[in-house]
Amino acid sequence: MRKEIFAPDEYYHIYSRGVDKRVVFLDDHDRFRFINTLYILNNFLEIPHHFDIRTLTPRELLEPRKPFVNIAAGCLMDTHYHLVMDPLAENGISALMHKVGVSYSMYFNKRHERTGRLFESTFKAKHIDRPEYAEYITHYIHLNPAVLFNDGSPQSRLGGIEQYQWSSLPDYLGEKSGFSLLLSSSFRNDVLGVTAGEYRKLLHDLYRDRDKFS
Repeated sequence: MRKEIFAPDEYYHIYSRGVDKRVVFLDDHDRFRFINTLYILNNFLEIPHHFDIRTLTPRELLEPRKPFVNIAAGCLMDTHYHLVMDPLAENGISALMHKVGVSYSMYFNKRHERTGRLFESTFKAKHIDRPEYAEYITHYIHLNPAVLFNDGSPQSRLGGIEQYQWSSLPDYLGEKSGFSLLLSSSFRNDVLGVTAGEYRKLLHDLYRDRDKFS
């Protein structure tokens, strides 16, 4: 039983990595499956029998949902993931992430012919309890893919980060990403209070400051 109390209408940084820092997303099929699992299981109502959002009809996608959480931001890296969540019920985050962890681990172990624990823990959580931390954590999450783009000028590397599809950054910049279907709250507008252009400038400034010391 987790000790944390996740209060509704509060945001939390949720994250976990592979046991022994192992890779938990080997390819885009794995990454899509994790996002697919988050979307399908984030629903108090009946779960569809077919477990693939690519096979859901437009009518099914518009059917009423009662989600456990709002998902405000996220990023998938090879060895770990980051999410920003707002629980809609007192136990929403714990209930959803337990189901997602079990489901994705079973899928991954079967597909990649392995056994045993996949993630080092169910998940870790930090309360986003002040505006400056809200700004910091979204930039931190969205700059995680920087390690994948080490060649070229800072501007070209920023372009790669902005186009990384397994992050909600494109959505914060007014584009679409692999996270688009998951996002159910406008954290950028409602919490950070900035436009897409303002968010891009803040991110670029932070990246350039970081780049001086790399």
